[in-house]
This record gives sequence, C-alpha cells and structure tokens, in this order.
Amino acid sequence: MNSISNVSSYFNVACNIEKFILGITDDSRDVKNGYLFVARAGINSHGIKFIDNAISNGAVCILSDQPKPNGVKIPFISSKNLESLLIKFLFNFYDLDEDHFLVHGVTGTNGKTSTTFMAHQIIRKLKKPSCYIGTLGAIINDELISTKGNTTPGIFELFELLGDIQSNEQTFIFLEVSSHALEQERLLSLPFHRTMLLNIKSDHLDYHRSLEQYIKAKLSIFNLHSASTPMAFIDSSLVASNLNTSEHKERIQFISAQDSSASFYFNTKFTDDGSSAIKFQLPNCSFLIEISLFPQFNLDNFACAIALISDSISKNELEAIDYSDISLPPGRSELLRLDRGDVFIDFAHDPDAMENILSALSQSYSDILLIFGCGGERDKEKRPKMMEVAENYAKKIIFTSDNNRGEAFQRIVEDATGASKFQHLTVIQSRQDAIMQGLASLTNQNILVILGKGHERTMEEGGNKIPFNDRECVLSSI
Repeated sequence: MNSISNVSSYFNVACNIEKFILGITDDSRDVKNGYLFVARAGINSHGIKFIDNAISNGAVCILSDQPKPNGVKIPFISSKNLESLLIKFLFNFYDLDEDHFLVHGVTGTNGKTSTTFMAHQIIRKLKKPSCYIGTLGAIINDELISTKGNTTPGIFELFELLGDIQSNEQTFIFLEVSSHALEQERLLSLPFHRTMLLNIKSDHLDYHRSLEQYIKAKLSIFNLHSASTPMAFIDSSLVASNLNTSEHKERIQFISAQDSSASFYFNTKFTDDGSSAIKFQLPNCSFLIEISLFPQFNLDNFACAIALISDSISKNELEAIDYSDISLPPGRSELLRLDRGDVFIDFAHDPDAMENILSALSQSYSDILLIFGCGGERDKEKRPKMMEVAENYAKKIIFTSDNNRGEAFQRIVEDATGASKFQHLTVIQSRQDAIMQGLASLTNQNILVILGKGHERTMEEGGNKIPFNDRECVLSSI
C-alpha cells in the first residue's frame, strides 16, 4: 500500500502525511475517493486545469510537474522530473518488477489485433502467463477484462492492468500500439522487449493531417525504448521504402515472405484440403508449422506473431504446439456458413484492408454482395477510395451506417458515392435493415460480405452508443 509520504519521498519532496493512496490516474473524470491525481500535460491542455474536478471526485493528493496553485488545500507534490521518472514510479507504485514482464508492442495500419491476439494464444498453449491488450480489451491469461475502449490504453490504465496480473513467472505482454498512442507518446520509456511494424497504408489522416505525419508516427515505435529489438515486415512497400532511410535500419530484424535474406524468412504452401504449411527460416534454424488460416494476409500476421516470440520460445516448443485451434480475433475474417449461403464478417474499414479481403474472396466467389459504410467524423479522403475498391469487386453494394457519430449520414454518403456510377448501389441508413436486405438477396451462388465493424458491440450515433453487433444481427435475422 502506498502512502502520500512514500510518493513524495520518491520525488524527493518533503511530506510526512501517511494517508494511504488507493489509486492513481491522470484523468480527473476517473478519480475516486483516496486517489492520487497526476496533473500532467495532455493532448490539448494541462491537467493542472482539472485539479478542482479531481478534488471534488475524491483526490487526496496531487502530483504535478507544475508549481502548486493558490487555494489547493490537499497535499501537492511538485517535481520537474515527473515525466522522466513516471514509468519507474509506476513500477514502484504497483510493486512490480520491471524484469518480470516481456513487453511486445505491435503497430501497423492493419493486422495489429490479429498478430498480438495469435501471439498471446501461442504463449498460452505453452502454459506460460500472458496478457493481450488492445482493440478487444485486455485478456489476462484466459480472462477477458473490459477497458476504456482505446486501442492502446493510457499509461495509468496499462499499469493498473499489469498490477492485476497474478503470477510468479515472467509474463508476456502483447500490446497493440496505435498511431494515436505513438503521436501522443503514451508509452514512451516503457521497457519494451520487442517492437514490430507490420505495414503502413494511408489512414487516420483526420488526426495526423498528412500521410508523412502518419508514417512518422508509425516509425516512432522504434524510439519507445532504446534496449528493445525492432522488427519490421518489409513486404509492405511503404515500410520497406521508409526503413531505407531510418536511423534504426541497421538494428531492425526484417521479416519477409519474399526476401530470403531477411532475418526471419517464411514461405507458405497450400494443401488440397485448404490448410497451409509455413516454413520458417531463421539464421540458426528452420522449422515447419501447419495451420488453417485464410486469406494470405492472416498467414502473414501469424508468421509475424511467431517472429515476435521467436527469441523467447525454442524451436522444439514451437514445433510441438497444436495450432489447429489457433483462432483469429472475433469479427476478423469470420465466415458463417448458413443454409442459404455464406456470410463473411470483417473489421476492414480502410481501402487497403477492403482490397485485401475482397481480392481474396473474389478468387473463391464470383458474386459478392457487399455491405459497408464509412465512419463519421473520421478521415474523409478514404471514403471515395473505399467505394472504388468496393466497385472493383462487388456485383451489388449496400452502403449503410458505420458509426456516424455526430456527422450527418447523408454527408457521408455524398463523400463516398458522389463520383460513383455503379449501377447496383443501394443506400440504407439502418445497418440492421441493410443486413436484413443483404440476407434476403443471399443464395448459394453468392456471398454476403459485411465490412467495417467486426467485433464491435455498439454503434455510435449522435453522441450515443447503441448496442449492435454484425454477427448477432445476422444470426437473429435468419
């Protein structure tokens, strides 16, 4: 248990108040009775502005890099070294041993969830303690724990999760790292064991302002911790071209299915029954793994998951694992075989992800019925590009809502379809009605593809989150 005096002594500030601290956060809205509120610089403002709100919510102490404001009547610890000491302080606060955790961070426009989720499953197959943290929430060993909803949690939420891990063994941490988290330096100085870049495609330009800024944010994953091992899947053209000029080029371990000179090379062969065998070639060994995944990019993600853990798990251990039930995350390449025909659900919500899905499906299905939408109050430049990809593969398109948020649906429709001359386009605002219409047109001769929301269990409309899930909607409508 931490007391105010313990915290103050850590930052070399005199204070003899022994009152216990029950929790810690830098978000005044999350403060509860007995909490320490950390007033630090945020994205748009400094936490010092929210001290009164924190106190009214029950804060018993303030920690900040700013001087104590007039009128503050609870203990106030001021340290100019707050940011540089913060990570070490949090390990101390939660009584955690830094060497107890093997932290793996993965970023990329697409594939973060699948790669980290599969890496977590592989480690659990070996009965080793593991924690996945990302889009799906947090999974500590085999228990799903809800989080605030960000792909990458803030540092205080992250340490609260780490504090919940009960294990005497070294624990694997697999963390999805978003471009937003990288831009905001949420994880700077966290002791990463390995960091990985999967791919870079144009996305989130509403936040990053330009593709160049987005690329810069993605590449900064290699700056998170100087002692970490950087890894990159170089079959992505934007990754390869940008790493050629990267200051980290000489340190990076390359992963590839095309370049046999890569640090971690793999190639895939498909069998007649639809399964696949992946041969991995490392500098000091090679091995073969059989697994059933579709399409190819999911096999690439699986290979990256193997590469991510390859220094911690032996070749013999990797070969001995039964991979038959290694699964993709919910809502990722999820195929429902119904009596009337096949339904495919995926989280794809950018042009590149849609291209990957639809091009793969078009090899098996000549008639694709597609349902998708574009997120409101998000990157508008990708809307017509998504429509263009849809037109290239689908015989019929139903454009519908996908988290309109506070933006008018009709405006989203105009941005996406304004230049379209596609003959078989239907616009249905209600996603439920769109899915029902799609199911009504489903036969054994086509496939219904529903893209955009995947695992999500809510729809954001006008500031409200309404319960909704694509898979449940399909199953309840048949």
